[in-house]
Amino acid sequence: MRSWRIRSLAFVLLAAVAACGGRTGSTGGVRPAGAPAQVVEQFMRLVAAKDYARMGAVFGTREGPIASRDPQQQVERRMYAIAEILKNTRFVIRGEQAIPGRSDAEQITVQLTQETRTVDVPFVVVRTAEGGWLVEQVDLEAVTKRQ
Repeated sequence: MRSWRIRSLAFVLLAAVAACGGRTGSTGGVRPAGAPAQVVEQFMRLVAAKDYARMGAVFGTREGPIASRDPQQQVERRMYAIAEILKNTRFVIRGEQAIPGRSDAEQITVQLTQETRTVDVPFVVVRTAEGGWLVEQVDLEAVTKRQ
């Protein structure tokens, strides 16, 4: 009888975690990506989903995501502004290169298609102290400048 209760409790806990989407804290359970291009792809998918809180969990510095240091409302406003500029109908990761003098960072070029316009946007990604990758900078001027 006791083992049945333990198994039932384990099942209920598992079902509860699944129902919540496995989210924890303000970062929504998002972990830094294992590869530079992977974090950019993850970030761009969150842009499309308008998931500003989770965008803040993959945007940050070597010390970690901004979602873990800044107030949630501030993070969401900042990510909203970035997402509005990066709106696109299609994106393609075009290239990856080392940044001279920064062994912990790489530049990823993303080609965005916005209606009839295509633009290359440089992203800088940084390796965190824990070994994952975060988006550190997005060259928004590449998108907003007039051609």
